[in-house]
Amino acid sequence: MALDLRSRILTDPYSRAPAILIIGKTGSGKSTLANKLFNEEEKFQTSDSQESCTQICQCDIIRIGDDCSEYNLVDTPGIFDVRKPNDEIMKEIARSIIQCSYGIKVILYVIEWGKDTPEQRATTDVILNFFGEKESCRHMIVVFTRCNKKQTEDRYKMEDDFGDYFKTFLEKVGNRWVIVPNLEIYDSPNDPVVERHMNDLKYYIKMMPKPYTTELFEKVRVAREKQLQEIKKSKLTGRGITEQEIDAGIDTAVEEVKKRSCFPLHSKVILADGNRIEVSQLRIGDKVLCGEKNGKLIFSEIFAVIHADNQTVTQYQRIDYQKADGTGGTLRLTPKHHLFVSHGKTIFAEEVRAYETELLLFDGKKLIPVIPHRVSEEWELGFTAPLTQSGKIVVDDVLCSCYAVAPPYQEIINFAMIPFRLYSWIMPIPDCKKEIHPYIRYLKQGQWILEQIDYFNTIIKRS
Repeated sequence: MALDLRSRILTDPYSRAPAILIIGKTGSGKSTLANKLFNEEEKFQTSDSQESCTQICQCDIIRIGDDCSEYNLVDTPGIFDVRKPNDEIMKEIARSIIQCSYGIKVILYVIEWGKDTPEQRATTDVILNFFGEKESCRHMIVVFTRCNKKQTEDRYKMEDDFGDYFKTFLEKVGNRWVIVPNLEIYDSPNDPVVERHMNDLKYYIKMMPKPYTTELFEKVRVAREKQLQEIKKSKLTGRGITEQEIDAGIDTAVEEVKKRSCFPLHSKVILADGNRIEVSQLRIGDKVLCGEKNGKLIFSEIFAVIHADNQTVTQYQRIDYQKADGTGGTLRLTPKHHLFVSHGKTIFAEEVRAYETELLLFDGKKLIPVIPHRVSEEWELGFTAPLTQSGKIVVDDVLCSCYAVAPPYQEIINFAMIPFRLYSWIMPIPDCKKEIHPYIRYLKQGQWILEQIDYFNTIIKRS
């Protein structure tokens, strides 16, 4: 990174100022907007190149309105770009979430004019889903960049240029939109056109309702406050702000970003009739391959889809392997998903190692061992989480568990799922979508039991 942590995250870590969050795709002009709000040309680092644009979180306290209300202005990395972020980008995304942990006053959604593409529309849907559509629309202001001179100077001209998609979307956010004038056209910060748009933006910010929060931000806030309290107790008097304080709660934020369940929508499963279909096409009652025993294939019925979404950008562990016939195969599943390895054990997908971990591959007749030759990270749009009666499922020809997140003890989780399976037999469970099924949320409250088992098991292995 070009800037160290303390020179770009200038907010007091003990501040509880709500956030003004700037979001948008990489290179759309987010940092330029932040500098305009501060009325400083180089407050936040910017770049003219979409590819080289610095993928870092930058933030500082800003005061807006006659009462000089204090907010934490957060310039995010390209959080919703569909790309393959490395660990550093994941941390920058987590830092953005940390800076919003005391609530969001305003979401400034920066859109480069002329980018009304399917990808841009998908990005918008992901943003609304991630921040909660109802509240995010109440707190959102759309900021267009790279508009031409006529559009910038005449609001009615700009409105005439909106297509049906933008008209519908802007109605959702109360028709709150402004333009950041193109600096190549308006090179003077005191230009009346520039001042008019910035004054409109500040007026919209001032008129926003009180800050709101989400379950994600609440979890991060609680973890952050606990860690900051511990740091404060042990900190020597007179020392400045440390990076440890700035990043308090980051581990929780990273885990919450990663915590999306199961398989990408286009992964393939095998039905009892031999047909292969995408996992997103599975329906309750379908029987899918879940293994083999003594040369006989075993199929298990789908009894619930506990979590599904076709818009959320999700991190996957990509596992490449070679089949017995020499062709290549790829399995994608979330890092905390369980899958089977040799001797019937289960591990997290993130623990798979190239040229080392032995997975179980269906070769058309039986399960055989296979060792992957490459393991990497990818982000894709959408996920789904089907459950079979056996708790197992063959996905992309690899034997996987249906479970995720908890320590990978297949039989213990199977036991915990018995009431859920019985309930589904008596009263069929409709497919769930964006919200995880209530029973699974209930089980997660007791996850600490499995974590304690995992902890003691680790101690026994080391002794």
